[in-house]
Amino acid sequence: MTAAERYDTLKLHDPYSEVPSALLHAGHVASYVVACGMVEPFEREQLTKPATYLVRVEGDCRYVDETGATVRFYLSNDPAAKGRHLQVRDHVRLAPNSVCFLTLAPEFRLPAYIGARFNLLIRDVYRGLLVGTGPLVDPGFSGRLSIPIHNFTSREYFISAGEGLVYFEFTKLSWSNDREERTPDWVPAPIHVQPPFPKSKARRRTIDDYLADATGGGPPASSLGSTLYAAEQQNTRTRRLITAIGIGGIVAAAGLVLTSWSLYSSAQQFTSAAQTELRQERQRSNERIEAIERRLKVAEQLPASGQTRVGGVRREQRVRRVTK
Repeated sequence: MTAAERYDTLKLHDPYSEVPSALLHAGHVASYVVACGMVEPFEREQLTKPATYLVRVEGDCRYVDETGATVRFYLSNDPAAKGRHLQVRDHVRLAPNSVCFLTLAPEFRLPAYIGARFNLLIRDVYRGLLVGTGPLVDPGFSGRLSIPIHNFTSREYFISAGEGLVYFEFTKLSWSNDREERTPDWVPAPIHVQPPFPKSKARRRTIDDYLADATGGGPPASSLGSTLYAAEQQNTRTRRLITAIGIGGIVAAAGLVLTSWSLYSSAQQFTSAAQTELRQERQRSNERIEAIERRLKVAEQLPASGQTRVGGVRREQRVRRVTK
């Protein structure tokens, strides 16, 4: 039977009801994969840890590069892939502060009583990479998985086709089989052997040990850290410039106010002096006019009196002549 046929037969029937509902160890993972066609292709040698299965990356790849262009290709180191896909590459570059969507190599077929989770290798976690999914794969899922990988660091990393990328763990749900349905005879007995923790990983004791394996030594720098620092420095310089301009502006404004006040005061003094001078000149003019008027009155009075007397004399003389 093919893996797909085994899955169709057992997707709603647990062939190992004696296995408790819990996180499955490597032996039970292998048992369910073989019986139910849960992972295809299945590589037994990738079950090197007690409870996780290492999954390789191979398939469609998508990301947006630094120029804003969308990059599409098939990630594979299989020469035959070039005959099936237009663009094939054997590695992908994870640029600083970027996200890349990668496809996992196998096809997953999860029966209704098993769920899965996955995460990056510890090496890639210490590199500063992040897998951007739930990352729960629900019971009943069937198909290939694509996952986004975020690189939040200032470094670039490369992932090769066929490289182990994520560790999967499988958990059995609480489940009860239909009592009338029997397990097929072709189902093999479960594997109850659990592999030990790898000795190669036991040598890592400190954070520096993990960083040495991941980056060659030292933590990766955040891609945003240097950008934020540069922005803060620019902000500080701008504040200083504004402050300097502000002080200069205040001094200039004060000088302008003093100059304006001086001009205003001078204008006020000039206006006041001019008004005083005009009042004095008007007073002097009025006094001269009054003096002229008094002289005119005196002059008018004197000639008028003489004429009367002369006329009187003449009149008296004429009267006297008439009388004689």
